[in-house]
Amino acid sequence: CKRLQFGISIAPGLFQGIMERLLLDIPGVVPYFDDVIIAASSKAQLWTRLRAVLSRFQEAGLKLKRNKCHIGVPEVEFLGFLINASGISPTPSKLKAIKEAP
Repeated sequence: CKRLQFGISIAPGLFQGIMERLLLDIPGVVPYFDDVIIAASSKAQLWTRLRAVLSRFQEAGLKLKRNKCHIGVPEVEFLGFLINASGISPTPSKLKAIKEAP
């Protein structure tokens, strides 16, 4: 069985460590628990990095849910921020919450 026992409190930290070691040497790749951001400056670079990530996942026995994958999108929301070619900015909902704070 390749699963941790239910209730193991260190499971998220263990998984994060595994993901970091698995993807460490692939440039432009940032794992955050079960999310992975792949940044690239061209489509060719994106596909090269994506193939490397998918290969590592396959070797490690990790599976992806196709409906949760967003590949080749110009902008992504990640940890309350919008990330795109222009940089990183807070999401509109985050800005609204800050503006409406007492």
